[in-house]
Amino acid sequence: MILEMPASPFLSYGILTSRGASVTAQFVSEQTQQSRRQLQGSFVLGQGGQAAFDQLYLSYQACKETDWDGYGAVPVSENTYILACQLLEALPLGTPLPSFDAEPDGHLTMEWYRSPRYKLSVSVNPTGNLHYAALLGAGTAYGTEPFWGEAPREIVALIHRVMSE
Repeated sequence: MILEMPASPFLSYGILTSRGASVTAQFVSEQTQQSRRQLQGSFVLGQGGQAAFDQLYLSYQACKETDWDGYGAVPVSENTYILACQLLEALPLGTPLPSFDAEPDGHLTMEWYRSPRYKLSVSVNPTGNLHYAALLGAGTAYGTEPFWGEAPREIVALIHRVMSE
């Protein structure tokens, strides 16, 4: 079962911000953060999510210097890392967690893998574009979606197709 409320167990990373400036927007933001903290405290939702953010952070740390791969790789920028965290936070509850890696062009990659013929790779770049490619049995899907703070429906649908077909 998938709940459509994004829940971030990673408030400690300081990534979440409110998009509004009014008193009401600040109240809603505080209430949302409090709810997320409660979810973080649950064993089922909190432990797996924390591990995912920890893995993402380690991937970022390992690749934030120039030539991190020994072949002239571009460093992963802090902005790319923040956008990747925000995308991870925006995924609906119940979404399977990805593995993480970095690319020589400085992008961070999230991968959902079920088998050699069922996998999805989403590349996060520093400008907020999400480039994706999926193998879906005999079919494929690929494209680019802008990231505006909410997980694109196309990518969420592909995650579930890859992990459940």
